[in-house]
Amino acid sequence: MTQNDDKHETTPPWDAASVNLTSKEMAPGVFAVMPDDVFVKDHVATTGGFVIGERSVLVVEAMLNGDLASQLIGLVRKETSKPIRFLVNTSYHGDHAYGNYVFPESTVVIHHPATKRYMDENFEEDRRFMLGLMGKGKGIERVQSRSADITVSDLISVDLGGRTVEIRHFGFAQTPGDLVIWTPDAKVLWVGNMIQAPSPALPWLLEGRHRDTIETLTKVRDFLPEDATIIPGHGRPMRPADIDFPIRYLRELDAAVSAAIAAGGSVQATLEAAGMSHYGQYSLFDWAHNSVNVPAAYEAIRHSAK
Repeated sequence: MTQNDDKHETTPPWDAASVNLTSKEMAPGVFAVMPDDVFVKDHVATTGGFVIGERSVLVVEAMLNGDLASQLIGLVRKETSKPIRFLVNTSYHGDHAYGNYVFPESTVVIHHPATKRYMDENFEEDRRFMLGLMGKGKGIERVQSRSADITVSDLISVDLGGRTVEIRHFGFAQTPGDLVIWTPDAKVLWVGNMIQAPSPALPWLLEGRHRDTIETLTKVRDFLPEDATIIPGHGRPMRPADIDFPIRYLRELDAAVSAAIAAGGSVQATLEAAGMSHYGQYSLFDWAHNSVNVPAAYEAIRHSAK
């Protein structure tokens, strides 16, 4: 969630003090890092990962606080003593980037320019928001600001020694600076919060722009081979075909909200008309769909019609 969003749950989406991170090797030297409850819940704490080359390591995400970042680094060290040369944050969200400060000074932090700009200009405000969302005593008080050394607006490739990793920007999905990390030889893609988790999880339109999200997710879907593995931002690994679910949801949302607006409906009337209860299996459905997504789509469609 972002500090710009004041429509969030009154309780944390997960307890940062109780997260136990585990690693799973998806291909030789390519590891997903996930909470240990990832296969029993439809939405969990932040996922990440790391890729080991002949010379060095690239890490995806830094987690919410220093304790979780240290857990992640510990998982890397169980597999290799090679230096962590690169660290990529898929967005500016604190649960993906606040742990940056724990990594070695020699580690090169990589962001999209919009992510770096946000973190440089809004860190203290964002931390106050995250304290309110996640609660005090979760390690956020000790977090120190650390943003990118290198920014990626389109595509860069990094050589870890015998293995190349691509860092790409396909467009807006949940934030202006969403990055994905692609290992071509292993066919593993980290997407951050552009996809929260597989079905029944829904997108979170925290910054609106659902039509841009549809376009970006479609680009990612078209880019991937069918046998690729996707590591979403808060859930278990998935396949490219699983992207069809959030795209379908967003298209249905667009159609339902557009029809309600055309009929002269208010926000409340639109909420009733766009109930979409067939997506209600998601544990966070009421919040994500009713409190965030329908109002965001309502504002976006009304604005585009002016």
